[in-house]
Amino acid sequence: MEYQPGVCNIGPTQQRRRLLLGVGSLVVAAAYVAAAISLGWPRWALIASVVPLYGAAMGALQYRERFCIGFAGIGVFDVGEGTNEIRNEEALAADRKKAVRLNAKAVGIGVAGAAIVYGAVVVLL
Repeated sequence: MEYQPGVCNIGPTQQRRRLLLGVGSLVVAAAYVAAAISLGWPRWALIASVVPLYGAAMGALQYRERFCIGFAGIGVFDVGEGTNEIRNEEALAADRKKAVRLNAKAVGIGVAGAAIVYGAVVVLL
């Protein structure tokens, strides 16, 4: 695997870490929603599920895209041979542009997921 600015900045090992982040965050979201429902918290408390749902979306997107937004932010990549610094300004700019797009997608998915959770609970309970 090879580093491609604005396209791919992580290899299989780093991808697995992002997948674990996504799955773990999804489990946290489910546990939070279950706790909110079973403990009788106010329905508006379900809106806080946006945080772990954002984390789940972020992990899944980074896994699928083979791209870490954190690495883009600090100007590094790791496609399997260890962490390397990005020295080319154009490559760094391309990575940061993709990071902003991925972050915006994750926020959108997290917000939509929280709205779906809230709506489902309101309708079903």
